[in-house]
Amino acid sequence: MRSRDTFDKVMKQISRVREPGQSPEEPIDSLEGFVCDLCKDTKVKKEIIQCGFCGRWVCKEGCWDTEIRACESCTGLILLARSENDEE
Repeated sequence: MRSRDTFDKVMKQISRVREPGQSPEEPIDSLEGFVCDLCKDTKVKKEIIQCGFCGRWVCKEGCWDTEIRACESCTGLILLARSENDEE
């Protein structure tokens, strides 16, 4: 039950940037690649992943947390919610 409470709490705090499956932003100065929503670096499609929480497209190296399976922005909120639940 605690896990579900944490998930619900996190989902109320996270603003959706894009809907699931919505395409990532393409850079104006390049014909190939997509922009990481966090670090703003240009990456090829296979180097980015969409966060299931907020919808951001982020680079797998640096802006994605493989353990939490979320972008670094959402990871902070998830860890905070987990620690608050542990304190209760």
